[in-house]
Amino acid sequence: MIDAQQTPPAPAVRLIFEYEGDAVRLVSQQPVDTVVTDFAPGGETGSVRYVVETRDDHGQRLGRVPARGAFLESVEVFPEDHTEPIVRVDVDPRGAFTVVVSAPAEAAEVAVVRVAPSGREALQDVDLGTFPLER
Repeated sequence: MIDAQQTPPAPAVRLIFEYEGDAVRLVSQQPVDTVVTDFAPGGETGSVRYVVETRDDHGQRLGRVPARGAFLESVEVFPEDHTEPIVRVDVDPRGAFTVVVSAPAEAAEVAVVRVAPSGREALQDVDLGTFPLER
């Protein structure tokens, strides 16, 4: 129950994306009844390489969440002989990932963004895809 002192949490949306290389597409969005705990309104993401941002209808960032497990470039390969070591093999990035974003009333779109490494001012974040939020 929400008391009079608390503000209700912003609505949230579960987004499912598919990707191949840097090409990404939004395949599903579904409202969910949850509180988004890793939503960074100021945009701080630490060492995360990919994020999903919510933006208003002017393209201004409202917040971002890490896209954990997105755009994996290697996989673990388990040998048939259990005495041999597990190895990591480079692969072409292809797969799917899911994120839950906070979707306040002013959120109009989401964007998948490759984040420039910190300490490299010459590099900028790159939008890989921008998609409208369904209301």
